Amino acid sequence: MFLLSGAVFLSAGQQSAERTVLDGVYTEAQAERGTRAYMEHCSRCHDVDLRGNPVAPSLTGARFIDAWREDSLHSLFDHMTTRMPREPLTRLPTPVYVDILAFILQFNGYPPGQQELTEEQIPRVRFVDLSGPQPLPNLALVRVVGCLTAGEKGAWMLTRATEPVRDNDGRTTTPEQIRAAGDARLGSGSFELQNLSDLRDGFTAEPYSGKRVQVKGALVRRPALDRISVTLLETAATSCE
Repeated sequence: MFLLSGAVFLSAGQQSAERTVLDGVYTEAQAERGTRAYMEHCSRCHDVDLRGNPVAPSLTGARFIDAWREDSLHSLFDHMTTRMPREPLTRLPTPVYVDILAFILQFNGYPPGQQELTEEQIPRVRFVDLSGPQPLPNLALVRVVGCLTAGEKGAWMLTRATEPVRDNDGRTTTPEQIRAAGDARLGSGSFELQNLSDLRDGFTAEPYSGKRVQVKGALVRRPALDRISVTLLETAATSCE
């Protein structure tokens, strides 16, 4: 089984998030069922200790948590249900995936609660670090809204930017995301934009200057000014008001 490779402007999952995984969102009995299901369907690739191998990444520890935190638990669950198990590629019953998710949470030290986790509840639970919500890590794939502004020496900046949120689909967007970007309350952040010339042949940023834009890409943490290595840039509104 698995893996891939956060303000007022929230991801679809975060908009409905009411609790975090620190609030006891599964039961011990559910995690026990998940243990058995994991051993049957997942351990061959990810090993019995969830530490994986060069082909199947670890499902435990700081690197795993950093890959999914500050997003709805649904992002992790969706990855599980649509891509795993890989060999043989099969589709497990949805309750089995939920139980396996409960086991993964338990193994990573998140506390159990009194009620079982359900498919309906998953989008309303936020996945966070064991110490609580934290800034997004370096190289997280994100979505940000702000004003495209010319900087010094030919650089381009995203100013009045919202807080970045997780978005692992960095190459496409949806009408709902563009509408949300157009309605979002702009923030006070600034990001230097990188790799704009790689977006497509002949791309120039000048037509977007002074407009509200939605940017997707990899967040590059720096001591002075964070950057975004851009994979997608689109107009959200013709002005930055």
